[in-house]
Amino acid sequence: MKNIGIKSRVVLLGTMPAVLFAIILAGYAISKVFTILNQSLYDRGRIIATQLAPAAEYGVISGNTQLLQKLVQEALVNEQDLRTVLVTDKQGKPLALSGRPIDAEIISKISKDNVTELARPGGIVFASSIYRSLVEIDDFSALYDKNQEEKNSFSQQEIGRVYVELSNLTLLNLKQDLMVKIILIGLFGLVVSALIAWIIGRNITKPIQEIARAVNKVGEGVFSQTITENSSGELKTLQKGFNSMSLSLKQAYEHMQEKIHDATAMLRYQTQHDDLTGLINRREFEVRLERCLKSAHENNIQHVFCYLDLDQFKLVNDTCGHNAGDELLRQISALFANKMRDRDTLARIGGDEFGLLLENCSLADANQITNKLLKLVRDYRFVHEDKVFNVGVSIGLVVVNTSFENISEILHAADAACYSAKNAGRNQSFLFSHGDIETVQRQSAVSAVADMTDEIDDNRFILYCQPIVPLSSTGPQQHHYEILIRKVDLEGEIMLPTSFIPSAERYHLMPNIDRWVIKNTFAAYRQLLDKSHGQCDYIFSINLSGTSLGDKSFLGYIREQFAIYSIPPQTICFEITETAAIVNLKNTINLFTALRKIGCKFALDDFGSGMSSFMYLKNFEVDYLKIDGSFVREMHENKIDHAMVRSIHSVAEAMNIKTVAEFVENKQILKELKVIGVHYGQGVFLGAPVALKKMIENFSVFNS
Repeated sequence: MKNIGIKSRVVLLGTMPAVLFAIILAGYAISKVFTILNQSLYDRGRIIATQLAPAAEYGVISGNTQLLQKLVQEALVNEQDLRTVLVTDKQGKPLALSGRPIDAEIISKISKDNVTELARPGGIVFASSIYRSLVEIDDFSALYDKNQEEKNSFSQQEIGRVYVELSNLTLLNLKQDLMVKIILIGLFGLVVSALIAWIIGRNITKPIQEIARAVNKVGEGVFSQTITENSSGELKTLQKGFNSMSLSLKQAYEHMQEKIHDATAMLRYQTQHDDLTGLINRREFEVRLERCLKSAHENNIQHVFCYLDLDQFKLVNDTCGHNAGDELLRQISALFANKMRDRDTLARIGGDEFGLLLENCSLADANQITNKLLKLVRDYRFVHEDKVFNVGVSIGLVVVNTSFENISEILHAADAACYSAKNAGRNQSFLFSHGDIETVQRQSAVSAVADMTDEIDDNRFILYCQPIVPLSSTGPQQHHYEILIRKVDLEGEIMLPTSFIPSAERYHLMPNIDRWVIKNTFAAYRQLLDKSHGQCDYIFSINLSGTSLGDKSFLGYIREQFAIYSIPPQTICFEITETAAIVNLKNTINLFTALRKIGCKFALDDFGSGMSSFMYLKNFEVDYLKIDGSFVREMHENKIDHAMVRSIHSVAEAMNIKTVAEFVENKQILKELKVIGVHYGQGVFLGAPVALKKMIENFSVFNS
């Protein structure tokens, strides 16, 4: 029943009542008609028997068998379905017979049971008594009156019987014929009813089936389905409702497709472009660079890759905040984009680093384009609130040809060329050349930090220390050492900081190195304390990079190390370069204030190398001022350098700050420093750097 369609259900529901009604009606008609036919057959037999009885009276009384025979023969001929006519006397003796004989058993049974009719196979036997009804007429009424009762009794005397057998074959045929006709009429009625039900069902179900098919199409994702509104009543309402729903679904689907298309386009745009500047991002740029390298190998086509790095971006970012830095990047990006050719690709591939891919471009044309960019940036002024900044750009050029195997080599080459441009004075371009000494050194420096990760390997780094010697016997004679770091290469050779620190700063690895130095310096000082039973009063100076100053968790790390190793804070001095302090002015002041509260000392390193050294000096509360070695190295020969050292010392004296002269390399320099009154000196003449581990091994309480 579940799998029957709606039309079949309507037809079934329409014909089932007709079938039941036809069955009931046919049953009733057959029952009624058959009863009537049976009754008519019985009535007919009785009538024949009762009519023949009076007619046979005379023959029975008179014993005229010929008359009786003629009577029964005429009756048999004239009456249809009459099979037998028998006349007997009152003893049952046959007097006349026409047709098939009747069994004596049947006659005996009728007489014995005193019945007038008896059914038998193939027919019905009817019996009727023959009474003597003749009256003798007497002229004398008195005599009639006397014997009237006797005469009446005599008139009812049975003198014989008439037996009539009617065949029921005709009746059976009639019943059968009638039943066939009734069945045919019923079947015809059922066919007509089914046809009418089918027509009605089709008219009702056709719209529903159309709606069902349309719903299936909608379910398959075809939302443009509509149906003809050709019905009436509730079906028309349903058709209108479906068309309205289909239209709404179609509009919603089209709107959704537009949204999906827009979202897909936006997602594709976002995966290929930088959010801040709208330029191509690094991932997409590398895809295009890979394509250019492939074309260079397959078609021998030359391209030029330009690596652009802003020179003063960090100063703007740290001085005015990240919002100003973001605005600078947007403005610079717009300046660069306006000078590009249609087939060139400009991308932001780092914080303040841009990539320019000049496809199918000669080196001469590339130089013209980069010269325009250099002039454009040189003439540009970035204004933020009340501050004006000159922004430069250093450009490293790489010719993309078959000499490169992959884009990683191209990127490293461009980075090395850009670094060379910065070293050459910034705001200029530098062409990468295989075998160039400067670029080879740059690539070596990059390789030197390639194995640095978040966890610094203790086996790859070594701590050294160099004494900071008092230059006057009247001042404190406390032992003071600057902690220095060295790196061990794969061959076991000791590498100076100049070979890996610049690259570590560029790749933001200095916070990890600073933490490693602090941890191991504190551990070494702990060894000294344990060895001297707490009698060691050395001061260790630890250099901090500018990037560590911007690390919010750095102060917490230092406090944690103090707690772990139980080092007296007054024995630790942190050195920060003047440039790093100025760039990170706010962070530096906060760090100085927090660490000074627990007893740490501070030194401002490389003082005098900046343009506004004295102006910024008043912002820092430091204990030591380390005069930049560029002034000390030739002060015994150069009057200007001598004057610079003297002026720096004078300002420091006025501020009650101890001075330390770097690069004390001979006796003449030491003599001039003592004349000026500089408090401390540091250099190979006073003491070369030694491994901190060795210094601890040679330590004795007497030395301390």
